[in-house]
Amino acid sequence: MNQETKSKNFFSQYKWMTILLLALSIVLAGVSIFQNNRARALAQEMENQYVRAFHDMTDYVRDVDTLLKKTLLSSDSTQISALSAEIFMQTASAKSCLSQLPTESEHLGSTSKFLSQLGDYASYLSSKVLISGKISDEEFSNLSELSKHATAVNNTLTSLEDKLYSQEMSLTSVIGMTAYANEDEAEAVEPEGIYRIEKDIQNYPALIYDGPFSEHIETMEPMFLKGKTDYTKEQAKQIAQSFLKDKNLKSLDASEDVGGRIPCYSFVGTKEDDSKVYITITKTGGMVLWMLDARSPEKSVIDAKTASNKGLEYLTSIGIVGMKESYYEKAENTLTVNYAYEGQGIIMYSDLIKLKIALDSGEILGIETRGYLMSHHERSLPLPTLTESDARAKVNSHLMIDSVRLALIPLDSKREVLCYECKGSFDDQNYLIYINAQTGHEEKILLLLESDDGVLTI
Repeated sequence: MNQETKSKNFFSQYKWMTILLLALSIVLAGVSIFQNNRARALAQEMENQYVRAFHDMTDYVRDVDTLLKKTLLSSDSTQISALSAEIFMQTASAKSCLSQLPTESEHLGSTSKFLSQLGDYASYLSSKVLISGKISDEEFSNLSELSKHATAVNNTLTSLEDKLYSQEMSLTSVIGMTAYANEDEAEAVEPEGIYRIEKDIQNYPALIYDGPFSEHIETMEPMFLKGKTDYTKEQAKQIAQSFLKDKNLKSLDASEDVGGRIPCYSFVGTKEDDSKVYITITKTGGMVLWMLDARSPEKSVIDAKTASNKGLEYLTSIGIVGMKESYYEKAENTLTVNYAYEGQGIIMYSDLIKLKIALDSGEILGIETRGYLMSHHERSLPLPTLTESDARAKVNSHLMIDSVRLALIPLDSKREVLCYECKGSFDDQNYLIYINAQTGHEEKILLLLESDDGVLTI
């Protein structure tokens, strides 16, 4: 091949390489433009979602503010109940919208708590007023204070919404997405945007009522452990070793301590077969809060009744007496049983202990005593105002009652109520209906789920 031909081939190859590189560059540029456009579209879509969530939250809070004012002026129990129910739904929606915003949740804790308590308090009033026919002076005062704070929140949100519409503030500023170099810098700056709400709801009244967000629940202490001795970690380890003496441990090591309402020392035991056992001992009182043996039984040999009785024997052996089997569930060759304390002829469902029992041998594989430690104490219970016959008459006539007994049940607020537990059947299903032994009010209705695998309630 002569020099001229070689030269032509070289330039031909160079030409095609140039064309290919140019084409590749165009394709890459096109892909980059597409990706950038897509990213911008996604960013715009996310921003639109945040704007919509913010506007919806503002609307819901505005409605809550109006509904609270109407409730304060109403003198009709049915109207108050309906308004309170509407407040509950609107606050739930407002909280849902708040959760959709890209905010720092720890900086809006008071706002979230305020919406939860306001909705829960409204739900409580909705039910309560239908029974009593009115709200008390204290409840009116609470509502009045809540209304003032809701108005402040509404004013802040409305102001922010106006500034967002007029483009005086950006979405980033409105929902508080401003970045700071560190926490000290963030705390030194006056809160802007939605974080200003935290100031609007400072010092709203502590609410004590029958609801899951009642203030007193956060400060509840374990009744059973009051006044008991504090234990060191080494003392707690000795208690754990004694408690696990039948587990054939070759070692027991300390783990990370547990906080919360019942502070505990934690330990991990290793058995001869290298399987693990986990246990926590309360720092006050030296009681077992929970224990779990990782062993998995391979077969079932004993029946549920035998296993449940073994559980009762075990509780007696560790000094817990007066317990009565409540409900149980069978799964994977184990039986989980709830035992409640029975005293003065009354079953006390707050004082609850759960045991996990192996159905191959009756060995205790797990224990959980939180309910018992939180609630068990000497009680001075009132005498029932209603008779058993009165309670039966309060139950819907469609329920075929099989048995009635006294029971102490916890409400959502953890306040205990003495009731008649009326067990009966309707439409081939078994139910438990709880009638307040003082007022005759129907406190709860539970459906019994009974099968070969257990007895549970919903």
